[in-house]
Amino acid sequence: MTETDKTPLHPLEQKVLESVAGKDWVDFDSVVKGSGLQPDQVRRAVSWLVSKNLISSREATSKTLTIQSEPVELLLTQRTSTEGLDMESLRRTFSSNQEFAAALGNARTLGWIEVKEKAGKPLVVLKNKENARRYESFIASLKGRPTEQDNVPAEFRSYVDRLVTRNIAKINESRSVDLRITAEGTRALKESASERWIERITPEVTSKIRLNGQSPRLRPIDVSAPAPTVFPGRRHPVQEFINEVREVYLSMGFTEIAGDSIQSSFWNFDALFTPQDHPARELQDTFYVGGVRDNELRRKGIVANVAAAHESGWETGSMGWGYSWDLEEAKRLVLRTHNTALTIRATMESEDNETRVFSVGKVYRNESIDFKHLAEFHQMEGIVVGKGLNVRDLMGVLKHFYRKLGMKNIKFWPSYFPYTEPSIQVMFYDDKTGKWLEMGGSGIFRPEVALPLGIRKPVLAWGLGLERVLALRLGMSGIREFYVSDLDWLRRRREIASSRNTL
Repeated sequence: MTETDKTPLHPLEQKVLESVAGKDWVDFDSVVKGSGLQPDQVRRAVSWLVSKNLISSREATSKTLTIQSEPVELLLTQRTSTEGLDMESLRRTFSSNQEFAAALGNARTLGWIEVKEKAGKPLVVLKNKENARRYESFIASLKGRPTEQDNVPAEFRSYVDRLVTRNIAKINESRSVDLRITAEGTRALKESASERWIERITPEVTSKIRLNGQSPRLRPIDVSAPAPTVFPGRRHPVQEFINEVREVYLSMGFTEIAGDSIQSSFWNFDALFTPQDHPARELQDTFYVGGVRDNELRRKGIVANVAAAHESGWETGSMGWGYSWDLEEAKRLVLRTHNTALTIRATMESEDNETRVFSVGKVYRNESIDFKHLAEFHQMEGIVVGKGLNVRDLMGVLKHFYRKLGMKNIKFWPSYFPYTEPSIQVMFYDDKTGKWLEMGGSGIFRPEVALPLGIRKPVLAWGLGLERVLALRLGMSGIREFYVSDLDWLRRRREIASSRNTL
């Protein structure tokens, strides 16, 4: 006796077997209708039955072709002739110049027409009338009638591929499943009909036990049967990591700040002592908001201090940048290129008191998109304002932060940023690639940044990439993968927390 013989059929299995018993191959929909079960119940039962060799299944895939709209090149061939029609008259029969240009180009590529000159005017002549009409008849036969892709004649297949690429034709793929009972399934169904099993204990069952003292025959559970995979709702991995980063900062005594994605150029650039002719402020690097400005900005108070720092160094001991600062340039609105636009405000609002704040949010840059660059991504930035702080304190804070994220191979390299001095680059050594990777920039705000805001204590500042850290943790090749709608990856990816120790 086999293991299958020892295990009674589940009620769902029995209903499915009954619906296919004594028949040849039965399609899935007929099984659903004949068994009276829901489609998901039938799928579950079929999975069990196939694993027990009580039922056989076969799948078939079919692709059907449908036409969405009339190809514009056929509209053109229908409106001209072998005698030809002048191009301007033909163009007026189309809804737009763009549609006419597409029709003309496609028809010439297919060899259906040619353009000649007559009386100094271009003439569109139908060159291959017979060929064009065959294609017209073929397209007409497809309208409103899906056709098997395999049934498309060979001469039209390359043309159909063109139409699919242009979204004029559409390929619909469908999958069908057929089922048939096996000899073992037939035997199991007969044996099951002679057995009487109790599915669950009810008050009626317990009353019978008390009356006759006999134990009921409860149907045993087959613990080896495959269970359906469950994909519970969960947060996106980037959001999960943002929450983790917040917890790390909060555990270090920081306070979170937030702000608008649209900032004035003053707070995004000028307050950070970035000159108004700096390449980072060009259109190829920054997204500007057209048609509006921060008209509340006036050259007085802190704004006047910042302007003077740019022009002559103000009271910082610096010579500044030596140019005439333009208030109108500072009024331009941008999509913030870094969250330092938020932390610089927090620096001002600290009023020279000891402060520790951080922000995690999106920033926007006009980047060429590749495996490690996006036009929209997240940065985690922070500042510490305090008496006597120095570069060693900065490196200690950042090392402690990364250790809490599971990253130990951290080093600091000298660098340059317009608003910090000294400036250091945070680097991480990746064992998998054997390379040092850039994580972000940091430094101490220059006097030209801090003093115009009324801050005399040292200010430690940093801006770190978030997606890069997460990509390393999850072993991903690039940060673009986070924002591709790959549902299978989102369902089956490893837990972020479990991969922390791999760095």
